[in-house]
Amino acid sequence: MARESGKYDSLVADRKRLLFAGLEGLLVEIGPGTGPNLRHLPAGLTVVGVEPNPFMHRHFLRKAQEGGHQATLIQGRAEALPFRDESVDAVVSTLVLCSVGETGTALGEVMRILKPGGKFIFMEHVAAPEGTWLRRAQALVRPAWRAVGDGCEPDRRTEDDLARAGFREVRVERFSVPLPIVSPHIAGLAVK
Repeated sequence: MARESGKYDSLVADRKRLLFAGLEGLLVEIGPGTGPNLRHLPAGLTVVGVEPNPFMHRHFLRKAQEGGHQATLIQGRAEALPFRDESVDAVVSTLVLCSVGETGTALGEVMRILKPGGKFIFMEHVAAPEGTWLRRAQALVRPAWRAVGDGCEPDRRTEDDLARAGFREVRVERFSVPLPIVSPHIAGLAVK
């Protein structure tokens, strides 16, 4: 993942810069992996990554140091975020909600820790439209994909989960990237 995330990042770098622009204060990134988002974050943020996979930690911390970010990393999961209620200015999730154990629980935790008016910034691959050949292919490969992809499910209906999470406002952009199985994407902002 440390090597391959650069290829994906080059496809979505401009979107990330736009999504992350203007963020300030305390930012929690759920599932930061090897740290590909760090280079797109504005200066001056306090960044705390919550990462369940210990093999990612050294990569994230190295990139944070190289980029001059004030960043720390906590071993943990999106479904049980170790922060006080309404204590965080922003939460970022990129390619994470596809692999959390329970999307609704993870989004509930994001809502809990965000301050009123806090921002949830997301970029996720999602299920293809119902009835398409791609949606059938996503369902067919899901078991193997999940096994080799650290729990990733290519056909999650994340946009529906965001709509049910209770955010005051949700803005979603749909787009595609040239990747088989996971080409449908959403990106956007949800405000508590």
